Amino acid sequence: MLFDQKIRTDIRSALGNENSFEYFNNTARVDVEPIRQLLEDWYKIYPDADKLEIKQRLKADFYPAFYELGMYCYFINQGFEVTIHPQIPNSSKHPDFLVKKGSLEFYVEIKEMRMSSDKERSTARLTNTLTDSLNLIDSTNFLLSIKKILFKDGSQPSGKKIIAHFDSLISNIEPDGYRELLENGGYDQLPSLFFEDHTVFISLKLIPKAPHLRGNNGRAIGSYGAYSKVGGDETEIRDALIPKAKKYGELDKPFLICLNYPSTFLDPEDVQKALFGLDQRMYSNGFDGLFGTQEAPKSTRVSAVLVTGFTIPGLIRAKMCFHKNPFAKRELSFSPPFDLGKYLALNTDYIARFS
Repeated sequence: MLFDQKIRTDIRSALGNENSFEYFNNTARVDVEPIRQLLEDWYKIYPDADKLEIKQRLKADFYPAFYELGMYCYFINQGFEVTIHPQIPNSSKHPDFLVKKGSLEFYVEIKEMRMSSDKERSTARLTNTLTDSLNLIDSTNFLLSIKKILFKDGSQPSGKKIIAHFDSLISNIEPDGYRELLENGGYDQLPSLFFEDHTVFISLKLIPKAPHLRGNNGRAIGSYGAYSKVGGDETEIRDALIPKAKKYGELDKPFLICLNYPSTFLDPEDVQKALFGLDQRMYSNGFDGLFGTQEAPKSTRVSAVLVTGFTIPGLIRAKMCFHKNPFAKRELSFSPPFDLGKYLALNTDYIARFS
């Protein structure tokens, strides 16, 4: 078994920086059970000799291992034989898979795309820990709407200090007065509350609960602010593919790179630009796609690229973008099926929960 067989009673939400495998292993939340069962199904068909390694990787860095496990299942359910970490000629390096069905054989390299830089991930860890603290603020009568968080020196702020500060402010505020402001003037008329020290600046607003919901404490944050996607991701997609394209020498079989862009915001146009450049030509701004151009072909060892938008709850409708390299030395006679319910073997509970 991948997960422990035990009685689970913890129904809290995951903390911002919590280890994903440990959370899935311990939580009793009903929305997680179909995910846990799906992972067990994938793990069951994974080769016994490689089970320990993939389990250790899931524990250490969950999402890349999750993607690799899922893609193994994807090829197996198409009737391929899959060899993990096969040997290749004239190299000590090993691609992730060799897949074979009849006369069709090709190597597969798997990569999970990092959605942020090291600095951004460090800031995200600080933010996650801070918001875990903010969720402990007394939310008996209000929910918090986060307006701005600004870290000053890269150190983790004191959660206890921040909680005590906002609890003290909120204890003197009557929710009915805020509710009247909200109804008469809208959200913009609500005053902001602030915290500032040498580590962080925090600005937030209080959203009064309806009278019948007051008196119940829980997660304090009601709004983290809206997410917006600014500009295309063609450069990030291309740059994530380049190291894999250069990793191996001359190969004796076609070579497919599978890149996961773990977001519902995957844009097929961004993938097109990442591979073929802007309008399939090199423009004066110098942006050239992974495959180069007719005049200057690149990455000719790469036969094709499959970019997926897999997220844990979003597999059934995940986007997939597949492109062959027109300049490849070895052509790949394969077209990936897009029926993820079938080829990822999504269980009925998962489909019912996340459709």
